[in-house]
Amino acid sequence: MAAFNVLFSDLDGTLIFSASRKKVGDIVIERKDGEEISCVTARQAELLPNLGNIVPVTTRSVEQYRRIEFPEGFAPEYALCDNGGTLLINGETDGPWLERSAEIFKEAMDEISRFRALLERDPDRRFEVRFVDGFFLFTKSAKPMLTLARLGVGKCCECFATGEKVYVIPKRLNKGAAVERLAELIGITRENIFCAGDSLMDVPMLNAADTAIFTDDIPEDKITAKNKRPHKREGFTEFVTETAAAISAR
Repeated sequence: MAAFNVLFSDLDGTLIFSASRKKVGDIVIERKDGEEISCVTARQAELLPNLGNIVPVTTRSVEQYRRIEFPEGFAPEYALCDNGGTLLINGETDGPWLERSAEIFKEAMDEISRFRALLERDPDRRFEVRFVDGFFLFTKSAKPMLTLARLGVGKCCECFATGEKVYVIPKRLNKGAAVERLAELIGITRENIFCAGDSLMDVPMLNAADTAIFTDDIPEDKITAKNKRPHKREGFTEFVTETAAAISAR
């Protein structure tokens, strides 16, 4: 992999998309309890099997990531789950990476406990508070911005809302730090790093890249990458896959 440019890509909304947006010809790649969850386009399904330069970087738990059935022939060697807390190599959890992540997490432990207590009492919470794979908190709120306001600002953690979803994530276990750790592990420099994302939670990852690919609803002034490639949200997943194909051919 070190000889290639590498695309570190967020999953949901960036490399794959919700089945609620499925159109004729789109291919379902994830189901849960019989319900269709995620899709790719036919063009993506055509391109992905020929690409070995994509590293998924996701806030999904390991269990949620393994639920995805990528198009036949596309099997990422590396994947970062839990916002970078867990590294999968050929589908298996890497022990040394996990141990290092657990060490990093310790500094945020007390603050995570405090935020968890606040979320448990939040009047707008409409889902259980989950401590995902031992690395971050997740729940849902009927009024996510009010929930964030009640949480306030943390010293060791950041709080995010994406739609109704609310996350509390240790600052040092962000996607950008994970990209930098893995880049060092596999021996690539910043000049070889492309990153793609569609939310504010992806900004640290986008800023770890030489080239950042992002939806144009993310403010450009938040992106410090040398090269910026904003794109409208419509068609973004296909654009990301086509970009991966282009950089793989270099």
